[in-house]
Amino acid sequence: MNVRKQLAGLIAVALTASLAAGCGGDDPPAAGAGELVFASWQWLEPSRGDQLWTAVTGFQQVKPAAKMKQQAVARKDYESTLKTQIGGRGGPDILIIPDTFLPELADAGALEPLDDVLGAAEKSTLNATSAAGTYEGKQVGYAWEIVNYALFWNKDLLAKAGATPPTDLAGLLAAAKAIKDKTGNPGFAVRHQISEETPWWIDFSNWSYGFGGAWSKDGKLTINSPENVAAVTAYRDMYASGAMAVGDDASTFRSKFKEGKIGMMIDNSSALYTMVNGNKVVPSTGVGASKLPFPTPASGQAGFFVGINKYAKNKALAKEWLRWFYGADAQQRAAAALGASVIGTDAKPPADFVTANPWVLTFQAQAATSADAVVDGFETKTAQLRHLVLTEVEKVLVAGDDPAAALTRAQQEAEKLR
Repeated sequence: MNVRKQLAGLIAVALTASLAAGCGGDDPPAAGAGELVFASWQWLEPSRGDQLWTAVTGFQQVKPAAKMKQQAVARKDYESTLKTQIGGRGGPDILIIPDTFLPELADAGALEPLDDVLGAAEKSTLNATSAAGTYEGKQVGYAWEIVNYALFWNKDLLAKAGATPPTDLAGLLAAAKAIKDKTGNPGFAVRHQISEETPWWIDFSNWSYGFGGAWSKDGKLTINSPENVAAVTAYRDMYASGAMAVGDDASTFRSKFKEGKIGMMIDNSSALYTMVNGNKVVPSTGVGASKLPFPTPASGQAGFFVGINKYAKNKALAKEWLRWFYGADAQQRAAAALGASVIGTDAKPPADFVTANPWVLTFQAQAATSADAVVDGFETKTAQLRHLVLTEVEKVLVAGDDPAAALTRAQQEAEKLR
């Protein structure tokens, strides 16, 4: 990843000062013993969180003197919480790193270099997904999972509405309205609030990419391109349709889908699995899925990496865990727990998992045309650009601003970041 140097926010200020002073994390006197604190929002996911934790704590069977401890933080607060902790030279030993967060942490010197951690055997099994976990030529994270997006629906609600699975935006609007009119339930849900800015950015990029847009091209920002304007216009039309779950955050509309009270969603495979796993109201077989109903096959993806905090209390033990985790047995357990995701090796979920969750293949197929939400050429400024764009998109939704004018304002402000 070719990333420009640009320190940002609290983490940059705190870490720059500490690095200048020559401060760093302290390795334990001996590896193989001690406590490893592992940070992720995924520990909070019903059922799936327990499966993931079981997968990663298999290390304790290999190293009985090692004890693993969860640091569970809600997704919307995750990055700000870790910035504060790591900025104060604290925080977890091991952490899951969203792809849009990795350049910021790496540029601030907050991630331990990992080039020499995995042995030749482990490295030989890695696939291409870990390439994006590099910064200035150094490996600072290995792929945990790449999560793709699709359109999916409650088959029962769609049938009750007399609607067919949509293949384009007009069909999506029509089906959503039919579900609302015939069942009284919202026909569609997606993130749409600045209070969930970080995950909203990743979700919203599906609309930009699906309409042929991008946030930059050839080293120049393209925020107000015609394609992006078309995407925001379509997004506004859905929001204003009266058939969308307006005002619901992700936790709320996902709970409603789980209860059979939302017709359709654009969301990632991890979210869908969490909603249908063990669900008798909306079982996995009661869900249909297709590619996104946009003009092009392009879509977004959420990429997550696993890394080690520069200030880890048990850095050597964390490196032992990482070597163990990318072994064949641990990766097979991870593939089973992560389900429909693409992981850092070619380990696959069990065949019976795919049979029980037929929508998995749709999400996996989307990987061929998906891309992350990091702004190419402006990697360390992604957070600032994200805020500028989504602030203007929210004005379009809430205040009725013109999409073209809103994105032009975002473009003008973004240009000042140079």
